Parts: sequence; structure tokens; C-alpha cells
Amino acid sequence: MILLIFIFLYILSFQETPEPGIPKFLGVILTIGIVSICIYYVSKYLETVYARMYQKPFFVHFYLFLKKIPPNLKPFLKTNSLYNQLDKRKKRYFEHRVVKFLETTKFVGREGLVVDDYKRMQVTMMVIQLTFGMRNYLLEYVETIILYPSSYYSILNKTQNNGEFNPRSKALVLSWEHFNIGNLHQEDGVNLGIHEITHAIHYCSLKSNNISSEIFHDTFLELEQHLSSVELRNKIIESKVLREYAFTDKFEFIAVLVEVFMESPEKLKKQFPDIYSYVSRMLNFRYFEA
Repeated sequence: MILLIFIFLYILSFQETPEPGIPKFLGVILTIGIVSICIYYVSKYLETVYARMYQKPFFVHFYLFLKKIPPNLKPFLKTNSLYNQLDKRKKRYFEHRVVKFLETTKFVGREGLVVDDYKRMQVTMMVIQLTFGMRNYLLEYVETIILYPSSYYSILNKTQNNGEFNPRSKALVLSWEHFNIGNLHQEDGVNLGIHEITHAIHYCSLKSNNISSEIFHDTFLELEQHLSSVELRNKIIESKVLREYAFTDKFEFIAVLVEVFMESPEKLKKQFPDIYSYVSRMLNFRYFEA
């Protein structure tokens, strides 16, 4: 397609007298526009076909210029378990995504909480870890991250909360105390950060049409169908691999499920290998299998 554009432009460059009808330069612009639109929709369709066949995007990482993380922030990366197990090339991708997220996301402290580099990096690295298998990692419905010292009163829900995702305000709100507790106990399947970020990813999958959102949404629908078995649901409840809050609704179910997937992958895979596989596909997160 692109080659045809250049051939067309080359031929037009030798045209000495304009032909009647559309001026030459408008014809060039029109042709480029039409061909570009065709390329976009054809490539999108082909990638959708590819994703259905191989259950992953055609590619995840492609950057014209990799951003470098500032030296003062680099030591924080070593506290992230995923970053530590990546090879040198993927570590550069991880760093690039961290920098991009910090550039495009506003952090706000409430009730006197000072948001320093440590807090920004801990939240950012968790977002990048959860979305590292997804091409579209900048959550379009998260523009601001609000941190409270501890539990806070939510105007949205009229309740005392530890965290919430507010799509209308494009904000992710977290209690720093409870965010830290989740990070300190990484094998209990309870992690506030993972939980609320998953809500944001899930919401994006419903509203966006990029390939990562399509895969997340389509695979979630398959998971719902898989969980329609009463026998399986009872088995999950009896196993207590997921805490009771997971059965509030489908949104809380997937958020709690991703908490367990990230914190106790071997336990989930051993007891419910099919469910583990669905979550792995939804996030395109294959790093526990390496």
C-alpha cells in the first residue's frame, strides 16, 4: 500500500500540465488519505484475526524513541519484582513506560500527604506491571491519581473508602496506608493497588477499541461463560482462593481475581488452571510461565 503511494507521487511529479478536474495536489492528498484509511482498517482487521488465533496482540512493544528514566528514579525500579526478572531489552521498555506514565499522569496528595518520588514510583510501577503485556498501557480514563494518608470519605459512594476508580473524573484514588499494606503482604491475595488499577483496565476495555482492550474484554466474556457452571462456582467458593468480596459483582470478581493472579499465581494455577489461563490471556501476562 505504502509503495503504491510513492509510485503515484513519482508519476505525478512528471506531469507537466494539470489534467482537467481535481487539481494535482488535491488528488495527491485525497489519494494519501484514502490509502491511509484503507491501511488502518485492513491492519486493524488483520490484527483482530491474529489476536483471535494466537490470543495476543501482533506486537506489544514498539517505540521510535525510548525515553530514559532520570537517575534519581532508577533505584526504585529494583523494588519491582517484574522489572528484576526482565532481560536488558525489556527493562528498557519498562523504564520507557514508567517515564511516559509519569509524564502524562498527575499525582495529588490530600489531607496533607506529601507525594514524593517514592510514592509516585510505587504506584506507577504497579500500573506498568499490570499492563506490561498490553500494547495500550496508558490508561485513557486515568489522568489523575489522588493519594490520601489513610481511609477517606468518598463523595462519589457516600462511604468510607480505602480506594476507588472514578471514570467520570478520570481519577484513581488510593489510601497510601492500605496501598502499602497490600505491597507488604504479597501472598495474601489482597492488594488495593492491583484491585483499583484492574477496575480502570476493565473500564477501558469497555470503552476503548484498541487491540489490548478488545482482548481483555473478549476474554473476560469467555471467562464469564466458563464460570456459568454452578459446580465450578461452588468449587471456587469452597476453595476460598478468592475472598468473599469477589462475589459482589462481576467487576469486583475480576479485580479480586487479578489480585490473586499477581500475588499467588502458582496457587491459582494449581487449583484452577483454566481460570489462570483466562487471566493470563486477558492481560497478555506470560511472565510467570517463563
